[in-house]
Amino acid sequence: MSGAVEKVVPLFDRIRWQDPVSGFPLEPIVSSRTPGGVPTCGALRVAGTREGYPIVDCIARMTPELAWRHRDWLASQALEPPDMSEDKSAGFQAESTVDSFGWQWTWNSRMRSDADLRVRVAEKFRVAPEEFTGKLVLDAGAGAGDQSDYLLRQGAEVVSFDLSSSIEVVARKLRMRSGWVGVQGDILHLPFADNCFDIVYCEGVLQHTRDSAAAVRELCRVLRPGGRILATHYVRTPARTFARRLRRRLTLAYYEALRKRLSRLDRFTLLLITGNLAALSYAPLIGCILRRSGTALYYSLMPDFKTTWTNTFDYYGNHSFQRFVSPEEFRGYFDAAPGTLEIIFQDQGVIVAKRTA
Repeated sequence: MSGAVEKVVPLFDRIRWQDPVSGFPLEPIVSSRTPGGVPTCGALRVAGTREGYPIVDCIARMTPELAWRHRDWLASQALEPPDMSEDKSAGFQAESTVDSFGWQWTWNSRMRSDADLRVRVAEKFRVAPEEFTGKLVLDAGAGAGDQSDYLLRQGAEVVSFDLSSSIEVVARKLRMRSGWVGVQGDILHLPFADNCFDIVYCEGVLQHTRDSAAAVRELCRVLRPGGRILATHYVRTPARTFARRLRRRLTLAYYEALRKRLSRLDRFTLLLITGNLAALSYAPLIGCILRRSGTALYYSLMPDFKTTWTNTFDYYGNHSFQRFVSPEEFRGYFDAAPGTLEIIFQDQGVIVAKRTA
């Protein structure tokens, strides 16, 4: 006698979806799927209404702006986009604020080495890679999806979340994988119910949001009791001596003036300039100056030219938000977050916190 085959419910169907505007539950309507169970098209309908959010090319588009952009997909389901009146949509961050990142990751869609990923996802947070096995992970700010792919390879189920169009790069890489879901949306308005995820991973993202503290609160809201959040933020520590304060003031003035000027350029001109800076960073003497001054961003775990070029473009890109805070201010975001959080580890701009209640 053959035993009954247990039906595996796709990850998309197990997520507790929530309207990021009203907080009402969302009802999935799936028209077709990949062999791995990822919806290729369909919608998420706001319960009890004719409003919804479209699923386009394996990605749930989860802001009012995105729903209106893809409203023809909703029409096929007899649905309409959410209300775009100012009081409903004004709090959402526009995709245009991160357009630079979307274009950047399309241009260099496979940058991370395995050594870099191990450090970036696990070692930086003092987490062993096998600790992700069997966990539901929110990759909040997925970029080109290399970290999501790494998490999947460790045996995690992953929701890749990003506001920029780079989520389409992620979908092209991972849409055939079971245990994966792609979402385009605003990190300050997550489309998930409370207590959804075992691990929230947010690396290199918070400083580029409109409000870092609000983003941390929202990420902690969707974390299950007993779950952990792994997060980073750009930080600056106070300069202790007059000489260091003077040096800090001069270097900040230099960086801010350079970024202000370069970020105003069109993307192709900026690409040319940052490419030249990256190339010069490998030349004797001047390369040392460019690296040590931070004018070109060289990273030893990925020492190739294209990575240096991408990192330099990333820093000077015309994204709307980029901020530094003190380590104490960063920790304060977690102290003020909902629920009871225990800070397990902090090293400057790296924090691991566990939700205890």
